[in-house]
Amino acid sequence: LKSTRLAHGPIISSLGRGCAWAPHSRAMSQPPPMSRGSLSPPAYTTDPQYSTPPIFQASASQRPSTIGGLNCGGYGSLAPRQEHDLKVPAGMRNVFIAIGATLVLLLCVVPVWNALALLQDQNYVFWHGKNLPLWMLGLCAGVFVVFVVTMVCFFKFSVPQAQTEQTVMMMANVFITLLGLALMLVSLPLSRQATDTYTNLMQRCDYSPETHRLFEYSQVLHNIRNAPGCEAKYSVEECDGYQDAAPYTTFLKSMESDFRCSGFCYQHVRKVSEEPAAVAQEGGNASKADDVAAALLLFRDRKSKTLQADHTAPQSVLGMASSAKDFHNPVIDFPPTLFNNGNYKASCDGMVARDIKNFAGDVSYQTFYQGIYLVLIAITTSFLKLIGFCVHREPVDKNY
Repeated sequence: LKSTRLAHGPIISSLGRGCAWAPHSRAMSQPPPMSRGSLSPPAYTTDPQYSTPPIFQASASQRPSTIGGLNCGGYGSLAPRQEHDLKVPAGMRNVFIAIGATLVLLLCVVPVWNALALLQDQNYVFWHGKNLPLWMLGLCAGVFVVFVVTMVCFFKFSVPQAQTEQTVMMMANVFITLLGLALMLVSLPLSRQATDTYTNLMQRCDYSPETHRLFEYSQVLHNIRNAPGCEAKYSVEECDGYQDAAPYTTFLKSMESDFRCSGFCYQHVRKVSEEPAAVAQEGGNASKADDVAAALLLFRDRKSKTLQADHTAPQSVLGMASSAKDFHNPVIDFPPTLFNNGNYKASCDGMVARDIKNFAGDVSYQTFYQGIYLVLIAITTSFLKLIGFCVHREPVDKNY
């Protein structure tokens, strides 16, 4: 400690870097005038009010913040850096947590939207229930809650040296990867459900375990609808013998109103209109029709290699096919609608199959690709951070 007493002034001390001079608030006492006959200079007057304890007399728990009027803040730069100085401030912690939670919510917007759309779609809910959309909502909510709890515990209980940019980025990559993998796992059963239901409706509509029960209810209602006293009424609900059987009758009703269709797995009846004049002109009779049908069947079942060897088809077969085209005039007969008098010309099984394939199938593809993109983003970010470690940086002088 080097100190210099100036005349009638305060003490200026030099304790190293980090100390600032703070003048005394109390005035220095003025010496009395020196008499001509005295041999020694007068002494300064001492006042108990201005007496101070020794500078370095402090306990282990209390360090002086000022030394001789110098504000050193606990010896300034000479004091060791305390652990609480390394921690992130509370306000900054809240900002980090809020930004991270907002980003996770934005990533979950599309899956949550798709899950809610599936829950509101009667076609999907009738065939597969609500379990898978609820799983999607639960996974998104679980990832968000776990992320917020992890961030709070990390900033509260971790050592200050671990609260770095690299650690925060690592945590973000972990949760992005977790969300991506969860979306990919959920999309696989959803895609399988859409594919299986489409196949059952289009190819095994009347006997598959998934569609057979609805097909039976549809056939019973069509029998009631075709009764003599029920055809002229607006809905089959007004006919004798009708009884609600949820969820089958409810789904059949919503299916007709939403897709504007009629008949579920209905076996179309083809009416053949015969033209007597054309038949007489061709000398047609029952044997003629049988010969034409046999010729058509033979011509259709010929092997491809035989057709490649002989590019020109027999004229007799072509003539018979032309005669059959003129002889048969098929007309598709759709069943009447059950719950209204619209009598739409579209099959409900085909409309339902295409809807579940286009909607639920597209949702599964979208969820799967979003999961892949999130995993790729996490991997790319990790590689960029690894490259940043390899870049040479100039050392920073912390004492500057």
